[in-house]
Amino acid sequence: MVSATVGTAVVSGLRHALLTGEIGADVRLSYSKLADKFGVSRIPVREAIQALVAEGLVVMVDGVPYSRRLSVLELQELFEMRMAVEPHLTQMALPQVGRAEIIQMSRYYEIMSDTTDVVEWLEANANFHATIYHQANRPMTIEHVDQLRKLADRYLYLHLAVIGNVEHLQVEHAAILGAAKAGDGQRINELTRTHLETSHEFIVRYLLANDESFA
Repeated sequence: MVSATVGTAVVSGLRHALLTGEIGADVRLSYSKLADKFGVSRIPVREAIQALVAEGLVVMVDGVPYSRRLSVLELQELFEMRMAVEPHLTQMALPQVGRAEIIQMSRYYEIMSDTTDVVEWLEANANFHATIYHQANRPMTIEHVDQLRKLADRYLYLHLAVIGNVEHLQVEHAAILGAAKAGDGQRINELTRTHLETSHEFIVRYLLANDESFA
């Protein structure tokens, strides 16, 4: 029996390797090599791969696991789904956002402003938005949004790690935080939509310019 701690560590480590591009897209995942990499048996590796299949980061092809690559159309569809849900979810949650949530969002905003670690930035970014979303009391919707975000984060990481340009994203985060403080539901809906549109364009432009296989 694999301990929960070992299993969680392997899932986290493999997710990190996929997110950062240490394991590229469309790469066949070897159970034995991953077991050696993490110093574990194949059982927690198999369980980790199953968990990441559920998240959409890994796909099974004829029973063989591969790291997932999104096409331009798939990435567009991903952001279309996010734009259909997240602005409304944010507006729905806002009446339940209180002082504690504003303080949390401000802390995550400061982390994003100060850190030079891309993974830490992405984690703070996810928590910044999730702080609002969770106040909507829509657990299934939030789970779906989180899965879509994880798929997008792989590509956002690649851009941020190379270019390191997050200033415009922070301007948008500041505006979202301001709307949350003001309790302006319509404004935060519009800002969230614009934020997603910017991120989509940000990622696609980079990939089209730098990844010949992205089509």
